Amino acid sequence: MASEPRSRNARNRAQDALVRFALLAGDHAEDFVVIGGLNPDFLAPNAPTPHMGTTDVDLLFELGFVYDRDEQDFGWLDELIAEAKFSEGEGAGWQWQAVLEGSWVRIDLLCDVDDSPGQTIALPGATRVAAQNLKGPIAALDQPVRRSIAVPESMRETDVAAPEFVTMRFATLGGYIVAKASALSSRSLSKDAYDLVFVLLFSPGGPRAAAEAARQLTLPKHRRQHHEATRAAIAQLDSRVWVERVVDQMLDAGDDSTPEQLREDVQSGVRTFLQAFDQ
Repeated sequence: MASEPRSRNARNRAQDALVRFALLAGDHAEDFVVIGGLNPDFLAPNAPTPHMGTTDVDLLFELGFVYDRDEQDFGWLDELIAEAKFSEGEGAGWQWQAVLEGSWVRIDLLCDVDDSPGQTIALPGATRVAAQNLKGPIAALDQPVRRSIAVPESMRETDVAAPEFVTMRFATLGGYIVAKASALSSRSLSKDAYDLVFVLLFSPGGPRAAAEAARQLTLPKHRRQHHEATRAAIAQLDSRVWVERVVDQMLDAGDDSTPEQLREDVQSGVRTFLQAFDQ
């Protein structure tokens, strides 16, 4: 699949792809939770420098236990993918891509269930579409927030029945932090570290409020280890290697602070978060 660096333009195209997905989903538009790179803008709206953006959309689906999953029906996802003319990406069944304004955008379909860890999960009623099973995103299912996203005028021009806004569920601050910390632990990508630090530093109330949101998150009893995993993931961001990776991306995003000041901000933010998280 063709790819490009993260950017604000790429983020706008990713959001447009999500809106198009939601329009086609219709009554099913709230059957998933948006957990990926579109969230930082909503969680930290007053950041001094905008988030660098994203090139993909991560959608989390809530599945029942393996013994009652057949009661669910995701056949509508097959129909949506066909109607939207998405093509299958590298992740068989769970990764889909399309072209918007000449550039690729990607939608990943994810779940978090106890059986078949790290495997692709078949969705009842669907023959083409599946979900990649990951550990950690379940945190985003805790009381997600509903957000209304404007439908671009270009979409309303081609579909006169399209509304001005579509409503979808997004991860809360705490849900995003715990899910993103899990992603950092599992794949150690610099972009996950940047996303985490961005939200910790610049969400309303700063690192202390972010820690409180993550600490008070309601998780199933058998998933309480996510709290320990969250702390471990964020603690590693205090290391020199990770601080430099985050600072490099902050500079790439256009932050005009000095590297020395950014290093101090990152380390101070991480330490303040951990102190509040441990209370």
